[in-house]
Formats: sequence, C-alpha cells, structure tokens
Amino acid sequence: MKKFEKIIAGVILFLSFVSIGIMMFSKSNAPNSNVVIKVNDKVVKEIPMNNSSESKIYDFNFNDHIGQVELKNSKVRILEMSRDLCPNGICSKTGWIDKTYQSIVCLPNKITITIQGGKEKGDEIDVIP
Repeated sequence: MKKFEKIIAGVILFLSFVSIGIMMFSKSNAPNSNVVIKVNDKVVKEIPMNNSSESKIYDFNFNDHIGQVELKNSKVRILEMSRDLCPNGICSKTGWIDKTYQSIVCLPNKITITIQGGKEKGDEIDVIP
C-alpha cells in the first residue's frame, strides 16, 4: 500500500469508530417510547416505556405459548423461556436493551422486541420545500 492509501484507510477507520461512539453514547430513548413485540412480523403488543425503578412484567402470546418481557429503568429484556421453546436461550442472554437501534431476537419462535422512540422537542420538520 502506498502512503496515500494508508492515510485514506486510517481516516475511514477513524470516522467509523467516531460514528459508532456517537451511537453508543447518544440518548437512550425519548420520553414517549414504546416497546414493540412482533411475532412472525406482526405486532402482538406495544407497551409504553416505563421510567420507574420498579420492575414490571408483561405477558405476550406466540405460537400458542406465553412469553414475558420485563421493563425497568427505561430498559427492556425478555425473560428466559423453557429449553423446549428456545433451545439456546440466546434471546434471554441478550440482556437489557435501552436504545432504538438495539433489538432482541428469538429466531426459533420468530419474535423480535424493539424500542420505537417517540418524538422529542426539536425533532419536528421545520420546512418542507
């Protein structure tokens, strides 16, 4: 590699790390965010995000079974299911999520849990040309 190519590669690496850092340290979620639970790509439950330090557990139905999510301190996680339903338990091992770009996925049961952020002050469009 020539010196110019090394500089370009270094700049690209630096910019990618900066963008990842910005995403990691950005605000978690807007005050009126919702937890969205989808099974087979269909919304089965939307839960308003709670900012309370008190833990709340919500049930949802999937494939004739019941799953549970826990909300606490503006974070959400899926509780462990039996090994018959979710053999590897990767979804419960994912742990807590609190940002809109994070998700919990249970592939055997086709469950996805995401956070959809509400709009904050200043997020509105000023002008549409």
